[in-house]
Amino acid sequence: MTFRELDVVVDHRLFGLVDEEGQQGERPATPGSQALVAANATMLYIQTCEDVLDTRLRLESWDGPPDEFDEGLWPVHREVVMHLPSGRFLVDEIAAGGRSDAFRLPAAGDWRARAAWRPGVFDDEGASSGPEGWALVQFWPGT
Repeated sequence: MTFRELDVVVDHRLFGLVDEEGQQGERPATPGSQALVAANATMLYIQTCEDVLDTRLRLESWDGPPDEFDEGLWPVHREVVMHLPSGRFLVDEIAAGGRSDAFRLPAAGDWRARAAWRPGVFDDEGASSGPEGWALVQFWPGT
């Protein structure tokens, strides 16, 4: 497994991962109020469950299906199937712009992705000692 972590700016509860060669075409419709992910073959947009400004994003690439994760820790999650022309992602931070070459998969082609979300940790006064939320996206070859 390979991974990368980065901080992401969230705009109106939304940020996305877009294959760098799959940017033509329309962004998938914004997820509904209770949904986590809107995706098409080349784009995956995550809608946070809360109004947050910053999220810590962990991207993982696996050779096969990833290990199970603790659903108590990651209560909101969804799997999607993608067809990626390059396997290189940019992060779309909506109004804040995009960041190219944020993550690379070993190859282009068919991939499965599992996206998960959890809120950050806040003290009794509402102060956070870290990001306001955490997002995890795990990729593995689709067969």
